[in-house]
Amino acid sequence: MPAIIKKMKKGKAYYYITQSGRVNGKPRIVWQKYLGSVEAILQKYKEKEITPIKPSETVLFEAGGIATLLKFAERLDLINLINEILPSKGQGPSLGHYIVLAALNRALKPVSKIQIGDWYRETVLQRLWGFKAQAFTSQSYWNQMDRISPEAIVQLQNRLAQQIRQEFHIDTDALLYDTTNFFTYIATHNDRSEIAKRGRQKQKRNDLRQVNLALLTTTDFQIPLFHTTYQGNIPDISFFPDITKQLLKQREIIFGPCNKATIVFDKGNLSGETLGTLLYSDIQFVGGIKRDLLPDIFETPIEQFKDLPFLPGSKGYEHICELQGKSCKAVVCYSESFFTQQLASLTASMAKCEEKLKTLQKSLLEWNLGKKRGRRPTKQQVKATVEHILSGQYMKEIYTVKQSFDGATYINYSVNHIALQKITKARLGRTLLLTNRKELLIEEVIRSYRELANIEEAFKYMKNRDYLRWQPAFHWTDQKLKVHTLYCVLALLLVTLARKTAYQAGVELSMTSLLDELSAIKEVALIYSQEGKMHTELTLNRMTPRQKRLAELFDIGTVLEG
Repeated sequence: MPAIIKKMKKGKAYYYITQSGRVNGKPRIVWQKYLGSVEAILQKYKEKEITPIKPSETVLFEAGGIATLLKFAERLDLINLINEILPSKGQGPSLGHYIVLAALNRALKPVSKIQIGDWYRETVLQRLWGFKAQAFTSQSYWNQMDRISPEAIVQLQNRLAQQIRQEFHIDTDALLYDTTNFFTYIATHNDRSEIAKRGRQKQKRNDLRQVNLALLTTTDFQIPLFHTTYQGNIPDISFFPDITKQLLKQREIIFGPCNKATIVFDKGNLSGETLGTLLYSDIQFVGGIKRDLLPDIFETPIEQFKDLPFLPGSKGYEHICELQGKSCKAVVCYSESFFTQQLASLTASMAKCEEKLKTLQKSLLEWNLGKKRGRRPTKQQVKATVEHILSGQYMKEIYTVKQSFDGATYINYSVNHIALQKITKARLGRTLLLTNRKELLIEEVIRSYRELANIEEAFKYMKNRDYLRWQPAFHWTDQKLKVHTLYCVLALLLVTLARKTAYQAGVELSMTSLLDELSAIKEVALIYSQEGKMHTELTLNRMTPRQKRLAELFDIGTVLEG
């Protein structure tokens, strides 16, 4: 039998492994192998122990962003909510899975429906959900999207808003309202879409048909509660009265009477007619209004403004006034930074106007001296040219242009310094606000209005090339465009909830920075091949301290364990 024996040589112990047997009836060592000293044996053992078995293959999967946003989708019970409204039949992914997958994709790496199955395969979702990537083909998506009616979208929003309020304890007493638009590549003669129309395109693509989106969000973290998609050729000012009633009616159904709900909106939504509708409704509001509605209040001397210690660089003036038979509070806010921006813009506009007027003056002089050939401009053409040159804001007030047409056409121009001084002293840097909540302090009115900058930031994210992108929308019917907008807004919802949670835990990041950090967290699959058998071990890649903090905060490890 085998045995280990020790032999002493020059006072040192050396070890052998031996095999004994009988030779001629007597026990003898028939085989032996030298092992070495204790130190040598220990060293060989350690080397063998620490030599790793190399994996035959390593695969990275999108994990951090998926796990985080999926966690918030689960907290909202989003898949089940969708399936309760529109139950699925048969095997495979449910409608809820299709919509949540589309929302996750829009949030993290927007691709077309043709590519979404490949993207799904590269994420941890395939392991967590267990569906094959082939289930998420573009045709499957079209079929599932066909099932979602506009009424179902409204019902889902109502149910979801209740869930958001209960789960995340958000404040809905004040809501931000704003609109934006997205251009599409829907052909001009495609008559299957009534929503996609040409209008004033905010991305300057007036050559393309566009879709308008109205959004109502919370003031904190701009969590979207309601949205609606409407025709791209309807101006904000025309759509505002109807959409306000519609969205706040939904809020009342979900959260109870809205006598405390205050809607905050920008001045581009308000006209004299819509103001009257708003004043005689039960809607409380804080909104920007145009100077023309209250010019005397807007141009109040700056000496009458008071400093606002909690709003550095700002001054305020308030006045109780009556509009269309209703008592309101008007607030004029003066901002040093806004003044600087407007003054720079005014100076640039003046420089352009002066250069164009000088060029026109010189050109007319050459005509009159016979130094220029061709047809002489008519009086109407000169007037039209001057009108166009002075079309910018304040330019008609600042520049005085005299034209003479006695036999020859001349112009002379000059700066009206009195008008320029008035504009600089009484208009620049000012914003006129109006509210029917007269009990609000100046600071509260201004602070509420300034929150609108955040919802505009959210719209910028929806036009981002990397995350949360609405475009491109490869759809050409109104129903599909509305469903596309639905999962784009759901993507925004999940990310804003994640950002809110991170911020409250002390991790203050923009939405883009948060998604950058989460997307850098990958699941590493180490695949081993031993004796014809495959074995896989899962782990996460090396993380920065901030990524570790986010992984702990969002409990990413638990989500990945399924």
